[in-house]
Amino acid sequence: MEKPRLPANPDVVISEPANMLQAFDELLKQPALTVSRSTTTRSPRLALWLVAGALLAASVYGAASGFFQGGMAILLPMFKAPLIVAFSLLLCLPSLYIMGSLMGARLSAERFRVAVAGFAGMIALVMVGLMPIVWLFSVSSRSLAFIATLHVILWVISVAFAARFLGLALKESGASATPVLWVLLFLIVSFQVATFLRPVLWHESGAPLFRAEKLFFLEHYNRVLDPPKAPAASPPRS
Repeated sequence: MEKPRLPANPDVVISEPANMLQAFDELLKQPALTVSRSTTTRSPRLALWLVAGALLAASVYGAASGFFQGGMAILLPMFKAPLIVAFSLLLCLPSLYIMGSLMGARLSAERFRVAVAGFAGMIALVMVGLMPIVWLFSVSSRSLAFIATLHVILWVISVAFAARFLGLALKESGASATPVLWVLLFLIVSFQVATFLRPVLWHESGAPLFRAEKLFFLEHYNRVLDPPKAPAASPPRS
């Protein structure tokens, strides 16, 4: 079995992560070491821990955002947030592999698996760190437009930090640079997936859990910023 390369710092522990918490701790503190795990026989287990942890973190983040409406509505983003993350990743995996290969990355199944899992795991780490902020504004704000904008900003921040890990993983495989265009594509796809799975932050009583109406994400965001007003009641006839 090929072992991970030793880090420059002799005090760094290089033992294999034994559980999900250790896998995320290594991803946070020693991302280069996580990348090197793709050459070990335990890389499938590491990738599984990171992906499962990412979906769990998205669910907890969703629960925190659900306090904006409160009550049983907390369950809605708690259920849909991991779906948004999972669907966005699945839809963008083929383009990541092709773009990475075009940039010179020699992507084996193991390297690609760890790169994607680490990307998802890094998003999860940032989301967990931002969760107290989400909870605060969710329980103290009444503006859906502000809350939606806040989530957009925090999501972009999370993906930006995850992109740094992805760039590290692909450069380790021989890529010439970070796939910035793919990261932008992933952001756009994730916004459209969130629109496709709406409603997420606010669920009207009696409304379906999913909307069938086709809608572009910018159009949806514009509706959140400027919701349509109910028509004025006609004056009573004399």
